Amino acid sequence: MEKNKNLFIEKIFADSLYIDKDIYRINVTAKAEFSWKVSYKYSDLFISSSKDISPFISDRIVDFYNIIEKEIKENPNFEKSFVPLSSISSENWIISEMNKASKTFNVGPMAAVAGSLCEFISRDIQNSVRYLMIENGGDVYIKSSKDAVISVFFKNNYFRNGLKLKVEKKLLPCGIASSSGTFGHSVSLGKSDIALVLAENAIVADAAATAFANSIKSKTDLEKAVNLMKDKKGILGLLAVKDEMIAIYGQIKLV
Repeated sequence: MEKNKNLFIEKIFADSLYIDKDIYRINVTAKAEFSWKVSYKYSDLFISSSKDISPFISDRIVDFYNIIEKEIKENPNFEKSFVPLSSISSENWIISEMNKASKTFNVGPMAAVAGSLCEFISRDIQNSVRYLMIENGGDVYIKSSKDAVISVFFKNNYFRNGLKLKVEKKLLPCGIASSSGTFGHSVSLGKSDIALVLAENAIVADAAATAFANSIKSKTDLEKAVNLMKDKKGILGLLAVKDEMIAIYGQIKLV
């Protein structure tokens, strides 16, 4: 922590955890022995693990920002584009995966940045922990030996308490991401109350959630939006809500 004054890590206990539903659209119900709130530059994360990985977290977040900022400096369109780029400057795997996801879902590469940070932190540590959950706003990476129960929050008079989903352990590790056109800080070109994607990893989930939400302007768009997304590579499940209507596809199970 001392090597970068902008990095803040706070160890917390599960029974004292407060989730601000105006910020976090997704919350994993189960918490492990070790949990932290982490803030660095534009990121605010909640991380739980079956062992103490705090030194590793610090290094990975700083490394991720260094990689992203270097790419933006060399290729300013990487940050600003809302469509895929024909080329990227870096050969780093995380930049390549963000660019690949942007092309799959026809969004800008930074549409996957929050999920990419989750995936970047997890990549080298996931095999040495039994449980790992990284939550970055509406984007989650989760590894668990048990089914995971996910609370999804959004503003809607018909679903005042949000929804709870079960992700079966056979699908884990995986990525979960959401986007909303009615609340939250991320940019959405649609008007969905919530558009959620369950995917093979958090990078795919994040880019896909952006594209999914962008395609929903009214409740009559739900079926078409699901049909546009369901066969894309890496998609495991889809859920979208607009007004009183809900659409569910694939490995999404309500509880």
